[in-house]
Amino acid sequence: MIGHKFLNRIVILFLFGILIILPTEYAFAKTEESITTKDDLNHEWIRIGVGEGSTAEQIVEKELPKAKRMYMNHVDGYQSVAQGKIDAYIYERDQMELAIEGGRSGVRLLDENMDETIHVAVGISPRSHIEDLEGKMNTFINELKAEGTLDDMHRRWVTHGDETFPDIRLPDDPQYHITVGTTGIVPPYSYYKDSKLTGYDIELAYRFAEWLGADLEFKVYDYGGVVAAAATGDVDCVMAELNVTPERAESLAFSVDLFDEPVGIMVRDDEASASKNQAFDDLSVKNPIRSSFEKNFIREDRWKLFLKGVVTTLGITLLAIIFGTALGFCVFFFCKGGNNAANAITKAALRLIQGMPMVVLLMILYYIIFGSLNISGFVVSVTAFTMTFAGAVYGLLNMGVGAVDPGQYEAAYALGYSSNQTFFRIILPQALPHVMDAYRGEIIALLKATSIVGYIAVQDLTKVGDIVRSRTYEAFFPLIAIAIIYFLMEGLLGLFVRHISMWMDPKKRKQE
Repeated sequence: MIGHKFLNRIVILFLFGILIILPTEYAFAKTEESITTKDDLNHEWIRIGVGEGSTAEQIVEKELPKAKRMYMNHVDGYQSVAQGKIDAYIYERDQMELAIEGGRSGVRLLDENMDETIHVAVGISPRSHIEDLEGKMNTFINELKAEGTLDDMHRRWVTHGDETFPDIRLPDDPQYHITVGTTGIVPPYSYYKDSKLTGYDIELAYRFAEWLGADLEFKVYDYGGVVAAAATGDVDCVMAELNVTPERAESLAFSVDLFDEPVGIMVRDDEASASKNQAFDDLSVKNPIRSSFEKNFIREDRWKLFLKGVVTTLGITLLAIIFGTALGFCVFFFCKGGNNAANAITKAALRLIQGMPMVVLLMILYYIIFGSLNISGFVVSVTAFTMTFAGAVYGLLNMGVGAVDPGQYEAAYALGYSSNQTFFRIILPQALPHVMDAYRGEIIALLKATSIVGYIAVQDLTKVGDIVRSRTYEAFFPLIAIAIIYFLMEGLLGLFVRHISMWMDPKKRKQE
């Protein structure tokens, strides 16, 4: 066997190697001080952030082929530039200008833009239940252009940053129901203010619903999910400052262009980023703790978003625990009394579910298995976590029952107990105390795993953090708050299970 001292040395050497290699990599990397033009970015050591599948990605590939592309949304892109994790972020210039005006410090824009522009349009689902939705959308947009309304919307939201939402009344007796996919983290197009969706695309959606005579429903996704939602028919259309790309055109139709957008280049502002850790600059004298707290939690009632996120996260977790525990028991009894073929199939299915990354299982259920059904992301999340938790419960029951002395069965049968009586009265009470600590660990793991449900349009606690960061351009308070809230929820759930464990095990009650 390998000695502990040897393993400790291996770990120390590994950590030491990381400490040596990482500074060396950055020491030989080109710094932002020399980035004054677009041509300064066309080098192998330059790291450029782009949105995955966006027009900006294709523009960078064409105009800056030597640079290394790194994929991230604009919120993380701005933060990464400010912290020096990437050398530049390529995105719509008008939006980056508004971000800097809105308080995004530590970054600046080059005077030079990329050569190509971005075409923004509405994405139309090929599976929409509204007949000829593409034709209706094009007619509507052309009418807005002719009236000058579309230019006025762009001038108000994008050019001047006017957040006043017009009074648009939807019909009392709608002829259609239209579901619009959006992102909710892209000001001034789609974002949250006072816990409500607003922005250029949201106004456009309301105007179209009014024009069409439809009631309106929004579903909020991340960047990677909103196009897939339209392709599978989960939404009728996408209004999320959607870039027109050839690959996206293979999955959904596009309306006529809403507008063209110049593509800007954001780099680090060394004078404004004197600190090497921009995350802690949020707490500098210029931006004190009290002001930052007010900005992230009090302003626009953003604490309500966090509260809704907590309720959603706990709801998914508790329902998955209840249903997963019940399903795990059912599977255990089925395998205990079923035939060998049924047992083999059940165990293979459980291993497949447990061996699959949770986020992959979520997206398979949401976009493929339930793709054609109108099932909310919350229900799909509960279903997915119920399946995985049931597999964990099944394994724990096998382990706990296996730890009970087989002689207990013989003694129970000798006393005239039936098979079910033996299990529930003799075996199970002895088996459960063996697995309660592991059961508590599975619950904690389940709670933390729910942080990925934002991939399928569920506004959980982690997704709320992204929404707030997209408005405040600060990382410290939202992320630290999320970590603390998860820690508290974990402690409460663990304490509850611990009390149940003590109630089941007389030995633990005596120890207490």
